[in-house]
Amino acid sequence: MRVTFRSKLGALLGGGSLIALCLPAAALAQDAGAGIEEEPQPEAIVVTGSRIRGIEPTGSPVIGLGREDIEQSPASTTTELLSELPQIFNFGATDASFTSANNQNANRTFGTGINLRGLGTESTLTLLDGRRLPAAGTQSQFFDPAVIPTMAIARLEVLADGSSGIYGSDAVGGVVNILLRKNFDGAEAMGRVRFADGFEEYQAGAALGKTWGTGSIMVAGEYNDRGTLFAADRDFYTDDLTPFGGPDLRSSNAAPGNVTVDGVTYAIPDGDGENLTAGDFTAGTRNLQSAFLGAGALPAQERYSAAATFEQEINENIEVYAQGFYAERDGIQAASALAAQFDVPTSNPFYVNPGAPGERVTVAYSFVNELGFERNTSSQQAYHITGGLNVELGADWSGNAFYAYGHDKERSFNRSIDNAALAAALADTDPATAFNPFSSTGNNNPATIAAIAGGSFRVDTNYGIHEYGLSVDGPVTTLPAGDVRLALGASRQEINFQDLAPFESDFDRKINSVFGEVFVPIIGADGPELNLSAAVRYDDYDDVGDTLNPKFGVTFRPVETLTLRGSYGTSFRAPTLSDTGLPFNQYTQFVDGSNVQRNVLFLRGGNPDLQPEEATTWSAGADWEPDALAGLSLSVTYYNVDYTNRIATPGNDQLALQKPELATIVTLNPSIDLVNEIVAGGLFSPPPAAPQDVFAIVDGRKVNLGANKTDGLEFIGSYEGFADWGSWRVGVNATKILSFDRTIISGTPLRDVLDTINNPASFVARAYAGAELGGFSGTVFANHYGSYDNDSVTPIQDVPAHTEFDLALRYTLEQPVSFAEGITFTLDVQDIFDNDPPYVQNGNLAFDPNAHSPIGRTIAIGVRAGF
Repeated sequence: MRVTFRSKLGALLGGGSLIALCLPAAALAQDAGAGIEEEPQPEAIVVTGSRIRGIEPTGSPVIGLGREDIEQSPASTTTELLSELPQIFNFGATDASFTSANNQNANRTFGTGINLRGLGTESTLTLLDGRRLPAAGTQSQFFDPAVIPTMAIARLEVLADGSSGIYGSDAVGGVVNILLRKNFDGAEAMGRVRFADGFEEYQAGAALGKTWGTGSIMVAGEYNDRGTLFAADRDFYTDDLTPFGGPDLRSSNAAPGNVTVDGVTYAIPDGDGENLTAGDFTAGTRNLQSAFLGAGALPAQERYSAAATFEQEINENIEVYAQGFYAERDGIQAASALAAQFDVPTSNPFYVNPGAPGERVTVAYSFVNELGFERNTSSQQAYHITGGLNVELGADWSGNAFYAYGHDKERSFNRSIDNAALAAALADTDPATAFNPFSSTGNNNPATIAAIAGGSFRVDTNYGIHEYGLSVDGPVTTLPAGDVRLALGASRQEINFQDLAPFESDFDRKINSVFGEVFVPIIGADGPELNLSAAVRYDDYDDVGDTLNPKFGVTFRPVETLTLRGSYGTSFRAPTLSDTGLPFNQYTQFVDGSNVQRNVLFLRGGNPDLQPEEATTWSAGADWEPDALAGLSLSVTYYNVDYTNRIATPGNDQLALQKPELATIVTLNPSIDLVNEIVAGGLFSPPPAAPQDVFAIVDGRKVNLGANKTDGLEFIGSYEGFADWGSWRVGVNATKILSFDRTIISGTPLRDVLDTINNPASFVARAYAGAELGGFSGTVFANHYGSYDNDSVTPIQDVPAHTEFDLALRYTLEQPVSFAEGITFTLDVQDIFDNDPPYVQNGNLAFDPNAHSPIGRTIAIGVRAGF
């Protein structure tokens, strides 16, 4: 049965996907890339979900995407391609949302992580050919696969199952393994332009490969340039919700601004702000200005990336190899103008108090007329390289030794108010140089304004990881059904995290690990098959203790066409070095339950007392490919996750004043002494004009909050048929979450948050139907996101389900010229009917960017050529 195992493995890892993410699984022979052959991989390979060569993962489903699937997708980046999976949710680090929900506002460099089953980007482990990658983001909480050029990828494998028993920390929701192209002989080039109303993106890439009798080399590169999508170009990207039947949540930080005296607001009249008297003001009036005025819905990004692989046999028993990638990304986030609230002293030559002359007066002000709109910048530089030896030890045993190093450099910058300069300009008695906050014409002294805007806020981090190890695998004995195979290994990680700004810190971590796995074929020969696997991994951290995690799998094939499988294991996630790092605080505004903006001291940052997260996961499923209907493939999986001691920031929620369950981390009407103590500790924003202006303190720091329990069903089906005219195909990938319960605060009961805002929808699906005729292929995709409740408002709002359709057309000319193997022209249309997302009162926003893209209908035209 060893031959049977490997033949099935070959079918799984062939050019098309056995269970793909709802891209057509058929090999598109007329694609340009198909004209350039890639040599078959060696028969005994290691598949995601196991460390033993030559066996398929036992008990766990693997979703695989080959080159044809990648080229058929309308996605521009590796991250977008993976995000088409219904098993992946757009919560956590994403470049489309920067609210406090799921800690998204910590994503200052505009990356996007992978979030399997809604358990968090930090709970999904991303690998490059089985090796750990440098964590990205200024809190080192995810990895963005977009840094890997799509031209370099041979295959993507997604293991949606807890796998710490095999891979260690972070593999709670599952594992994404990126496999680069090897044994590639030839050249490919592509170019693509994508555009929508107010939006455009350009992409170009190439891949070169050469094989020889004892080795191969491949180099690929990609360039991507995406422009800003401005909020003004989308009617629903607004904080004035009155057109949708909601409240007006525009800010009082406006130009002209607003005066507050003893809790009463007065709109400052339009004009130069000189010689105003109390009679020029009307009590109870307010000027309002959108917080999204001049802001972007999506940041601009420019990315360069390259990847390479190399293999060389030294002799028949020893092979050396190396692979890696390098990427740079620059981002610009369009933002609204700088704003502040401050006290105007009576010494200011423009001072006026419409309510109590001679007393303090507080002004809320936007500097839009003096400074214009802001442009916050960010950059990422990431690279990773692995080198090693594969050695044939004899008796079908093999060994591997490797060293890998990865580095991620994150930089972000935004201009801010210099509070000392502002205070000095307000106290200045000279009308020529004093700051006039009652003006709306921008007629303030340019040197004064330059000094006031001389502040800055940076978040700069470096992350480095060394990893090296040894492993062996091979048969230990032979049973009637086949070989009992064993894998053993040890590895070490050395991690460094440096926080360079806004404060400096330097943390190190060392992890020693040993692991083993055994595969036992119980029944085989020519009848039914029963295979068992068991893996265990021990990880010893020098800072948070040690952990032992097992994983067990079983696969039973009563007949050749039906596979029954199951898995059980424990997983963990150690707190990152950022999780345990230094705290920082902020003075900002939250909207309360009455839709009134309140001044808040917002406590954020790390917690040195955090403990590792732990989880118990199990799954059961079946795969069926009936002989009676060739081309049909059906797969169903039930999963169950019991996740405890979770690290989260329940208070990092701009809706905290509206949620009764967060009452324990909210201090209303805090004492002046408490406010002064927090302010004295340092704020990375303008401080309150006076302690009594603070309505509440919200504790948004990281804590081990409690538990998260979830279970659900995943279904994948596909069918490919053939006719005289060509072929056709249909398929669907759907996830139905049955429960998603969690505690918000430690010690509180589990609460069902399924189908609520900022949490997973219970039903998400992607289906397709396509056909091929000669050199032409076309596919229509349907993307469905289920309904959910917006329980952040009263009464609870029912958000309807939303379905969008995409179109992918391909036309290939076979060898149109002597030097080209083939040229494929592509046309992709996403969101064909340009449907606006449903209205959601999402804080001060009129839609939910976690559930729906703000871009709308996009059209992409491209060409791909093979040489």
